[in-house]
Amino acid sequence: MKKIILFLSAVFLFALTPPKEFSAKFVQTVKSQDQTITYKGDVYKKGEEIVWKYTYPTEKTIWIKNKIYIYEPDLMQLTIANKKNATLNEILKKAKKIKDDLYETKVDNKTIYFIYDKTLKKLYYTDDLGNKVEIKFFDQKNSAPSDVFKLNYLADVDVVHEN
Repeated sequence: MKKIILFLSAVFLFALTPPKEFSAKFVQTVKSQDQTITYKGDVYKKGEEIVWKYTYPTEKTIWIKNKIYIYEPDLMQLTIANKKNATLNEILKKAKKIKDDLYETKVDNKTIYFIYDKTLKKLYYTDDLGNKVEIKFFDQKNSAPSDVFKLNYLADVDVVHEN
């Protein structure tokens, strides 16, 4: 899961120049040979910071700042990990338009495709396990509320540090 989160933080793309602020609802599907899992939530971007707030099927908040913070209230756990992927700006420099509104970029030997038509509509890729991952964005705005970027979790959670 940590690799996917690092990967998603690195591929939050907006054509060639990201807006300073962005927010949207998202639906993420992960398809394996045997099953499909669907996640829903909201995503926010301000500068280089990104927050993924998952609301379905369980609650989870991922803050991507100088480090990655993953808060899972059902588990009463906060995981803190170092960022290892390229920055958003580095990835944007590599993005190439394939045709019309379809773009691609490569991160850690993965090819990520995204559809951008005046705003980010969808991104998709195949993960390390061969799962097909697709994230569709809707209700996009070029703004984000400041309070979602503050780390917000219960004080008595278990804190796990990963490298």
